[in-house]
Amino acid sequence: MDVLIFGGQSNMQGSTEGCPADNEPVSNAWEFRWLTDEIVPLQHPTGEMFQAHLAQSNNGGGSLIPSFCRAYVKETGKEVVAIVAARGNTTIAEWMHGTFRYYYAAQKIRAGIEKAKQLGSVEHIYYIWLQGESDAIIETTEEEYVSRIEIYKNDLKRDFGIERFGIIRVGYFCSQSPWYCTCVNTAEYGKKCDETIMQAQETIVQKDSDFLMLTRICAELSTKPEFITPEVPGHYNNRAMEIIGTEAGIALVKQIKR
Repeated sequence: MDVLIFGGQSNMQGSTEGCPADNEPVSNAWEFRWLTDEIVPLQHPTGEMFQAHLAQSNNGGGSLIPSFCRAYVKETGKEVVAIVAARGNTTIAEWMHGTFRYYYAAQKIRAGIEKAKQLGSVEHIYYIWLQGESDAIIETTEEEYVSRIEIYKNDLKRDFGIERFGIIRVGYFCSQSPWYCTCVNTAEYGKKCDETIMQAQETIVQKDSDFLMLTRICAELSTKPEFITPEVPGHYNNRAMEIIGTEAGIALVKQIKR
């Protein structure tokens, strides 16, 4: 079996309109729950609340993780264990080694890998990342983001043996958020901030072969209201999560098979 670790902020955590109507457990996919030290069938909601450091899908709603794992299982024929370590409204600096968030995420990841080994042989460990909206807000530069994500990956590789770091490239957030455009800056300026993070994620994939670009589809979906949760602008609904997760899961398999 393979272990898939999911990290990032609110769009990885899940901020959809509610639990999808079709919520059958994903065949041959499991989720590690740290607080109860158990592996359970993977279905919505994913993740778990732990203080201010880790979180579950908002209001028991959906995330991209089940669709990602469903696609991965279908493409590989293997079982997977998902470990979710995400939290909304977080910058990349807050996930770096030495922070409380890294410490607690590490505790969960380490325990999840060991629990997965009780089910069978763990062949591969991959990390999947959807984050950057908060860095666009605070105007993290491309250079800063590239440096931090590479350090972060190296620490994960050292501590947990992750083989590849898959990036789901962020979409437009600042430029699509009414509160930003009226209280912080203009939509045009926000678009530049969003695209700085997008470019940073493109740059690191070209710079370091440990990184894989899984999908760029968030840029398109983030500008279409039919894919956005109405109550929380900039956050994807269940329809979008299904698309993002499926496309990214298939892309991971295709790229690791090369």
